[in-house]
Amino acid sequence: MTATADSPLFDTVDHAASTPDTPQPWAQLGLKEDEYQRVRELLGRRPTAGELAMYSVMWSEHCSYKSSKVHLRQFGEKTDEAMRKHLMVGIGENAGVVDIGEGWAVTFKVESHNHPSFVEPYQGAATGVGGIVRDILSMGARPIAVMDQLRFGAIDHPDTPRVVHGVVSGVGGYGNCLGLPNVGGEVVFDPSYQGNPLVNALCVGVMRHEDIHLANASGSATRSSCSARAPAATASAEHRSWPPRPSTTPRRPSVPRSRSVTPSWRRCSSSAASSCSPRRS
Repeated sequence: MTATADSPLFDTVDHAASTPDTPQPWAQLGLKEDEYQRVRELLGRRPTAGELAMYSVMWSEHCSYKSSKVHLRQFGEKTDEAMRKHLMVGIGENAGVVDIGEGWAVTFKVESHNHPSFVEPYQGAATGVGGIVRDILSMGARPIAVMDQLRFGAIDHPDTPRVVHGVVSGVGGYGNCLGLPNVGGEVVFDPSYQGNPLVNALCVGVMRHEDIHLANASGSATRSSCSARAPAATASAEHRSWPPRPSTTPRRPSVPRSRSVTPSWRRCSSSAASSCSPRRS
């Protein structure tokens, strides 16, 4: 790709300001026409390609709850002083925090990862669990347990096994790697969820009052940073071909027989939460 005076290599702010009538794929990115016009009003110009992509993500249903927040805000509007008596952190932060006495607090978060879990069941459900664990950690708490509420399509539909097995494996894969017991949950099958399963994940953590961290910054010249891990060469090669090649990553050695680990499904077979703690023989 070669840059010219009329078509630079990057869509910069200066270029966006000087080319207000350039067509942009706002509809393909999921924005409505009035939302796109609102972006232009806020910026005083058309957005750059990068800005448009970021607005489309941050104003999506998944990130902004734009169609459901009118209902969700009732959680804040319908509380009274008695309900807020032990509330230490409420709506607007990464997770809620409730005082449980003697300097201790419990924090919890529920997150839905619905459509991502239909598109890619394993990764969608796994990142749903990872997201709520992240929010508990970000509050300064130690995660201690997870729960899941799942809704799938008709049990006899040919696509349901793909979604069910992927979601259940994703939930277990992420939570088990962290050593967090799944202390409960529920599953319902109904045709109304055929193209849009519900994957609601909850994480609970504990902390001392003085360890609470809030999602805000103050002062001038505050810096923000973003870091990422560069993809491995083998992963890049695999993504260029389909079907992907078998992984060449060495498998972790199996646990010796003298130190076998009780399978998680056996540990959690009892209704008692204490039965979900790891036991080794």
